[in-house]
Amino acid sequence: MDKPENVNSAVAVVASKQSGWDRLKRLYSGEEYILERDLCLKMSKTSFLCGFCIGGLTTKKEAEKRFDNYAEGKKFLNRRDAFRRRNDFRMLMFLKNGFRMGFRACILTGSVMVLTTHTTIYRDYFSPLYFPLYSGLSTFLMHRACGVFAFPLGIYGQIQALSLGVTTGSMVSGLTWLYALGHDKSINDAYKLFRNEYEKDLEIKNEEERRVMRLMKDEKIWFKYSAYKRLKEIGEQQLLDSVEDNDDVDAAAAVSGKVEPSTKVPVSVAKK
Repeated sequence: MDKPENVNSAVAVVASKQSGWDRLKRLYSGEEYILERDLCLKMSKTSFLCGFCIGGLTTKKEAEKRFDNYAEGKKFLNRRDAFRRRNDFRMLMFLKNGFRMGFRACILTGSVMVLTTHTTIYRDYFSPLYFPLYSGLSTFLMHRACGVFAFPLGIYGQIQALSLGVTTGSMVSGLTWLYALGHDKSINDAYKLFRNEYEKDLEIKNEEERRVMRLMKDEKIWFKYSAYKRLKEIGEQQLLDSVEDNDDVDAAAAVSGKVEPSTKVPVSVAKK
C-alpha cells in the first residue's frame, strides 16, 4: 500500500497540473473554493445594505427641500394630510436613493471581490497587489460611467476616484500582510491557511444550520432564535443524561464488586 506521504504528493502533483480554467470550473461546480464563493456573496450583500442605508439617510434633507418646493402653493385638506404626504415622499425618496446607492455599492464591491478571487484561483497564487489594482480600476470605471462618488466629472474627478480605490485597496492588502506576519508565513501561504480554517468553521456552522432547520421542521418552530434556543436545551439535556448514565453504571459496578470502593484502608490499620 502507498504511504500517506506518497498519496499527498500525488494529490499535489495532480492539483498543480490543473489549468486555471479547470480550477474556475471547480469554483462554479461547488466542489471546491468555498471561501471565495462565500466571500463574494457576503461582501456583495453587506455592501448593498450599507449603501442602501447611507444613500437613504444622506438624502433626507434633499428630499425635504424637494417636498417644500413641490408643496409651495399647494393646498392640502388639513395638517394631517400634509404630514402624511410629507412622510410618504420621504419614504419614497429614501427607498429610491437607498436602492440606487446600494446597487452601485454592490456592483463596486462585488466586482473587486470577483476579480480578486477569480485571479487568485486562476493563477493559484494570491498577491497583495490584487486589491489595490482591481479596487482602483473598479472605482475609476464606476465613476466614469455613473459618477458613484461625490467627485467632479472629468479627468480630475476620475483621478480622484482612482486614488480613492487604490488607497482603500492598499488598506485591505495591509490587513492581509499583517495576518501573514502574525503567522510567520508568506502572503500566499497565509491565504491558503486562512482558506482552510475558514472552510472548516463554515462546515461546522452549516451543520448547525441544518440541524436548526430540521428542528424547525420537526417541531413546527417558526423563529430561528427559538430553534437555536431549543437546540441548546436539547444538547444540555443530552449531556445531563449521559452524566447520569455514567453515574448509574459506576454505582452498579461497585455494588456487583467489579469496582473497588474509593475509600482504602490505611496501612497502619492493616498492620494492626
